[in-house]
Amino acid sequence: MTDAVQVVWFKRDLRVSDHAPLLAAARAHTPVLPLYIVEPEYWRQPFASRRHWHVIHDCLTDLNAALTELGQPLIIKIGEALDVFKTLHAHQRN
Repeated sequence: MTDAVQVVWFKRDLRVSDHAPLLAAARAHTPVLPLYIVEPEYWRQPFASRRHWHVIHDCLTDLNAALTELGQPLIIKIGEALDVFKTLHAHQRN
């Protein structure tokens, strides 16, 4: 069995500074997996637009740079959140 990993799911707060879950995970002294999930169902909603995606993309680029500087780049997965977490959990157990 592998060591525990603290998953920090970046969903709406796409920044490093003043990010309470990231700080808590770092204080746990275990590996941190910073995660963003592109959820297809979300992007099918009427409010989601190309312009909205461009803003998210720019934020993710900045977030990845900041996290990389801290030692762990952002992991981006595509899929429904529950499925992504199930897959991550299965890999953690192996």
